Amino acid sequence: MVDHRCYSRDAYLRRYADALADAGAQVDVLCLRDPNQSFSTQRNGVRVFTIPITREYESGRRHLLEYGMAFILFSARLLTLYIQNHYQVIHVHNMPDFLAFTALIPGTLGAKLILDIRDPMPEIYMSKREHLTNALVVKLMQVQEKLSSLLADAIIAANSNFKDNLVERGIPAHKITIVNYVPDPKVFDRGGFKEERRNQDRHFTLIYPGTIAPRYGLDVAIRALPLLVTKIPQIRLMIIGPQTEHVGELAALAQQLGVSFFVQFKPVIPVDEVSGQIGQADVGIYPALPDPHMDIATPMKVLEYAVMGIPIIASRLKILEDLFTDSALMLFDPGNVDQFARCVLELFRNPARREQLVRNADSVFVRPHSWSNERRAYFDLLDRLLAPGEGMGTSGDGDEGLTEEAV
Repeated sequence: MVDHRCYSRDAYLRRYADALADAGAQVDVLCLRDPNQSFSTQRNGVRVFTIPITREYESGRRHLLEYGMAFILFSARLLTLYIQNHYQVIHVHNMPDFLAFTALIPGTLGAKLILDIRDPMPEIYMSKREHLTNALVVKLMQVQEKLSSLLADAIIAANSNFKDNLVERGIPAHKITIVNYVPDPKVFDRGGFKEERRNQDRHFTLIYPGTIAPRYGLDVAIRALPLLVTKIPQIRLMIIGPQTEHVGELAALAQQLGVSFFVQFKPVIPVDEVSGQIGQADVGIYPALPDPHMDIATPMKVLEYAVMGIPIIASRLKILEDLFTDSALMLFDPGNVDQFARCVLELFRNPARREQLVRNADSVFVRPHSWSNERRAYFDLLDRLLAPGEGMGTSGDGDEGLTEEAV
């Protein structure tokens, strides 16, 4: 697997790697280096190799330079690993899509290539550059998306909305398999945190762990605090994520509003620690703003809140209305500070309402959706890619047919 992220911080990647390793496959991950990680390591049966690049969260030019350097390093390292291991399948995670071309030589030598489009780049660009949208740049992103998809033997889309957009842009539907994001219950295990939540200090904690950028509407939560602190003096807003320029803007806003004491910014932490922080919080928030990407992107953090059994306050977005119902989430109009504050106050004053939201989310999303079903869809895709007799079968519970050869 190739991914322009850090393995320890990427729940999406880890669920694939862990599922394959649990089923007996040899799995190597090639990714960016965590500052606390060595050049190579092994975790839960997965070998993790890194390149000496860390994520940049600043300007577009820095991103382009970072992507270019990473492409060269990934290509060289992947070729070396392929010569040593002769992988059957190379699974490349976007962004960027053109990372698929790091597997060009292994692909010509027989490896099957999967391109996993967890975030479509044209929509991401329009979301990040709302006021700077350049039709030529969007077109170029669509071209590199299509070329990368043509190179791949198969494509994974993170939800049906993404698949529809890819098909509309000319990518053959038969090449696309939907593997929905469902949190891995081995990592996101609510049972391990119930007692800690019961015994924690009596802060009323709102949590947001994830990307920190204007499109996620975190300023709405900070602007609501002056309306809440007199009624909930023990309130805390915990924001966990990359320390971007926007973090400074949010911190300045909190100071301007006189609520800095009630806001805690924490840097990125490993996935296992994220689940613990969620499990001990009182409410998960997702105040994202609508745009061409946010309206259809799988809200991974909302799903993790649901699996961890905490009530959720979220913007009314199309994707959330598709996945949940009004009875399972506390929804408010995007950007509406007063509505957000009223949602927080209602949940603080009404523990029964919090419990009801959790039960309804369990009924609507958690029980009907399982990683085991999505894992089976992934293993079925591998079966179709591999020659008869070499497949990664899904007999029984979906694991027994996996070969011992390298994946």
